Amino acid sequence: MGRHWTAVPWRALTSGSISLHTGARRAEASRGCWWSPTGKSRRQARSLRSSLLVQTGIPTLIVLDSKGDVITRQGRVEVLNDIECHEFPWHPKPVLELTDSNAVQLNEGPCLVLFVDSEDDGESEAAKQLIQPIAEKIIAKYKAKEEEAPLLFFVAGEDDMTDSLRDYTNLPEAAPLLTILDMSARAKYVMDVEEITPEIVEAFVSDFLADKLKPEPI
Repeated sequence: MGRHWTAVPWRALTSGSISLHTGARRAEASRGCWWSPTGKSRRQARSLRSSLLVQTGIPTLIVLDSKGDVITRQGRVEVLNDIECHEFPWHPKPVLELTDSNAVQLNEGPCLVLFVDSEDDGESEAAKQLIQPIAEKIIAKYKAKEEEAPLLFFVAGEDDMTDSLRDYTNLPEAAPLLTILDMSARAKYVMDVEEITPEIVEAFVSDFLADKLKPEPI
C-alpha cells in the first residue's frame, strides 16, 4: 500500500477503480498504488494527470473508469447515500436534490440551485424534470470537448439545511427562487420570478456562462 493513495477492496467492482486521497502533496501522491479491476498498470496509473485528482475535501474518494478518466469525485458522498453500492460506479446525475450529505458539492464551483416549496406534493420532482434537459445539454456540450461542466444543478426543498443555506447566502424566502451560487467567489446570481419555465432557466444559464450577469456578494 502506498502512503498517500490507498488501494480499496470493494464489492463487485467490474466497471471502475477507486482511489482514496488522504491529503498528501500531489508530487508524493503518485508514489501510491491503485486498486484496479481492469488490470491498469501502476505506470499507467501514475501517468494520469495529477490535476484530475486535486480535491478540497479530505479524505476524497475518486472513482475512475477503465481508461483512467474520472467518473465522479464524490465517491465519499455516494458511499454515504448508497451503502450497498447498487448504483456503483455512481455516474453523476444531471440534477440532484440538495441534502445534508451532498451539500459539500456547493463548494466545488458554481451551482445552479432552484429553491422550491417542497410542501407541495411533487414540487421537487417537477422542478428536477424542468431543469434536467438543460443540465443534460450543458453536460453533453462540455463532455464533447472533454471538459467538466461549468455548473452543477440542484433542487432545494424546505428543511433546516436549506434554511441555513438561505441565511448564509442572504437569499429571500421566496419559492420558487432560481439562483446560481459560487461559494468560492462568494458570489450569487438571483432570479426572483413568480413562475420558473425552461426558457427562463436556459436564458439564465446562458447569460451566466457568457458573463452577462452581475454578481451580488454572499
